[in-house]
Amino acid sequence: MEPSAAQGPPVAPVPWQRLDQEPRRQEGRWRARCALQLVAFAGVTAAFAAAAYRARHRPRDIAFLAVTYWLVALLLCLVEKLETLRLDASPAARETELWRVRLAVWAVAMALGNTVAWRVSDAMPFLALKLAVWGVTLVVLGFAYCFVFRSKASECRDEEHGHPSS
Repeated sequence: MEPSAAQGPPVAPVPWQRLDQEPRRQEGRWRARCALQLVAFAGVTAAFAAAAYRARHRPRDIAFLAVTYWLVALLLCLVEKLETLRLDASPAARETELWRVRLAVWAVAMALGNTVAWRVSDAMPFLALKLAVWGVTLVVLGFAYCFVFRSKASECRDEEHGHPSS
């Protein structure tokens, strides 16, 4: 049987999608991103392991390193989840989940910032320097708050950046 005209006109490919090229390009990007994340993870782990080895006789420093490493890993996972939710989730279910993940990112960033500020201010010899460390920490966490909660990233149109809308 011959195809009938009732099937409708053929659908033209979207300008950014050239037949079979887009899936391969997406797969290549995914592999490159995974490789980059793996190299970064290995580098950070090696740096923390070297620092832990140097501090092996000081339990307080080992505890600081362990907590900091865990918080950095958790923060990176949460930021990745935030990005995935922003791009993939449906608008109805997305808002509550986005709010929860943003709140978790903020809480982990606060914990990490306070942990590092506590350790650095503990090493400062003068009260003025200790107060300066805490002041800088407050400013940085204030900027983090603005970027996490007041950002207009959810209103960004992906078409403007050459990405298809979901």
